[in-house]
Amino acid sequence: MINYSTGQVVTDADLNLIKTNDGYLDFVSDGQANDFMSNVFLDDQHLLYETVERLEKKTSDILCFRMLKKSGEYSWVTARCSKDEADGYMKITMDFQDISVLTQSEDRNVLDEATGLLTKKAITDYAKAKCASVTDRVICLAILDVDNFKQVNDTRGHAFGDEVLLAVSEVIRNTLGSYGKAGRIGGDEILLVIELDNGKEELRPILRNIREKVEKLFFDEEGYPLITVSIGAADFPTYVDNYTDLFNLADRMLYRAKNRGKNRYVMYTPEIHGIVVNGILKEEDNKAVNSASPRDKTKLVLETIDGFFGTMGEAISEEMAKIAATYELDEVYLFYKDLRKSVYGYKRLENIDLHGVKLSKIMEAESDIRYVQESGFEQKFNSNGVFVVDVPQTQLHMSTKAREFFEEHGIKHAFIYKMQDMPYEGYIAFYNTRDLSRKYPQPDITDFTYLSKMIEIALKTR
Repeated sequence: MINYSTGQVVTDADLNLIKTNDGYLDFVSDGQANDFMSNVFLDDQHLLYETVERLEKKTSDILCFRMLKKSGEYSWVTARCSKDEADGYMKITMDFQDISVLTQSEDRNVLDEATGLLTKKAITDYAKAKCASVTDRVICLAILDVDNFKQVNDTRGHAFGDEVLLAVSEVIRNTLGSYGKAGRIGGDEILLVIELDNGKEELRPILRNIREKVEKLFFDEEGYPLITVSIGAADFPTYVDNYTDLFNLADRMLYRAKNRGKNRYVMYTPEIHGIVVNGILKEEDNKAVNSASPRDKTKLVLETIDGFFGTMGEAISEEMAKIAATYELDEVYLFYKDLRKSVYGYKRLENIDLHGVKLSKIMEAESDIRYVQESGFEQKFNSNGVFVVDVPQTQLHMSTKAREFFEEHGIKHAFIYKMQDMPYEGYIAFYNTRDLSRKYPQPDITDFTYLSKMIEIALKTR
């Protein structure tokens, strides 16, 4: 737990000083030691008055604010506040800790011995303190789970499991740097608290770097990653207004990352995952669903360029959903490494009329594409790595596995793109399952080829 040992002040209900200890006098500016509120950052002062109001209904509270140090710089502190009404009026005791140096503390109770990260209590206190302070920055909470950790522990021993945890923690610590702090909250679960200016735009590369670096730590006998990580993340105060709802939302995104095949990060996006009402994520059938509206095809292609390589920081998963909606595709999938399971996948449900607007429900889905490994299938792709299937019965006549797969899943038309650049050898597949009388138009095939190539390049740069 955090030792609130930096200093102590006692005030009345108007936050006037009654007494202090030496720690407080050693910490704050010499010229303002007798005026507590003059040492509190102006934009944070309302937090203390709000705490006084809360203490009228309860006996203790925790808050986070900035205080002026002797050096003339402001430092974040977390304060544990308790009230005393024994003398007929309220006195408030505040024990505070300078959390800007928390991870450098020599108090072993603050650090988890197995990982060197903060303990569950310490990181939770830190996260709550950040959520209690109102600033113009975004607080991103991410919950990380080490994939296949139990199996590694069981098959390679606990000593190796400890080595894995330490290595993963080192990656997290080095990647976060000054952006935030991390703490171990369970066996192989780690909580990250990241403070950013622009939310998702800055968060995405941080989570991506963690995922990719962990993937390269250990390999099995066949050269595949031995362990990976799944991460769920959510923003504060963008979508929720308290720590509990923030944690629960990030936890739901972690579940989604694990359920979608692991080795990925999922950042809460209302357009994809549903809206939050009174802190509760409204989902349909416990799956991620969004309403994706068709858009101009040329606009989508141009937005994709900016989204992947410009300023928008578009996620590949979000782009796949947009492609499905814009081109009225019934299913879209991206595969690499393990062709038994799609990395990203969406199904488009029937159009619905919502307040006069036609919308398509886009739902996360999984598929496999092992039929491409069948002998002779490789020769069906053209020089651009594209195979278009318009008449499955004829074009797949000699490919038994592919023909059976198309029949079983009712696929009438398909565009299949083979990614050839390392390290992401794999496939992108677009399917239509409706009885369409026409083939894919040539302009759409050109767009699909271009979009698929952009996705392949984007994978290499992330």
